[in-house]
Amino acid sequence: MVASRRPSRHSRQRGVALLIALIMLVAMMMTGIAMFRKLGGAAILAGNLTFTSAAINSAEEGSEAARARLMGSSTATLANGAAGYFPASCYTNTSQTLDCTTAGAPGPFDPTAFAWDDTVSTLVTADDGAGNQVRYVIHRLCSVAGSLSASGQMCSYSSTVTTVMHTDVPEITASIAPLYRITTRVTGPRNTIAYTQVTLF
Repeated sequence: MVASRRPSRHSRQRGVALLIALIMLVAMMMTGIAMFRKLGGAAILAGNLTFTSAAINSAEEGSEAARARLMGSSTATLANGAAGYFPASCYTNTSQTLDCTTAGAPGPFDPTAFAWDDTVSTLVTADDGAGNQVRYVIHRLCSVAGSLSASGQMCSYSSTVTTVMHTDVPEITASIAPLYRITTRVTGPRNTIAYTQVTLF
C-alpha cells in the first residue's frame, strides 16, 4: 500500500508567491503601456501646436503683402474686382451683385466657408520654406461698392482733423478714409489651417 503525500505548507506558499508575481508583472506592463501612450499623445499635441504657431507667424507675410497692395493702389484700381479685393464687407464672390443690406445678401464674411481659390483670393506664396501656403483677401468695410457718399452706403472709417494757423486764423481740414479688413489663411503640414485678421486704414 502506497501512502499519499500532501503538499507541504512551504510548497503551497511558493505557488501563491508566483501568482502574485505574475499579477504584479501584468499590472506593471499595463502601467508602462498607458505611460507610453500618454507620452506619445503629448508629443503629437506639442507637434501640432508648433505647426499652428508657425502657420500664424507665416500669416504676417500675407498681412504685409495685402498692406503693400493697399498702399500702392488707388481706389479705382482696387475697385477693379481683381482677385483678393472686395469693395464691401460681406462680398464673397467676384460677381458682387448684392450689397450687405439687401435681403438674401451673403451676410458677414466667414473665412471658414470661403472658397479661397485663385479667382477670389490672392496667393502670396505656395511654400514659405516650412510647407505653408499663404493667401489673403481684403474687404473694404462698407455696405456697398462705390464712393463713400453712394446711396445706402455705410462704412467703418477713420477720420483725421488737421489745424493749420494762417495769420492767426486757423484753417481746419478734415478727411475720412474707409477701414479695410485683411483676412489671411495659412495651410500647412498635418492639415494645419490658421486664420488671422487685421483692420487698417
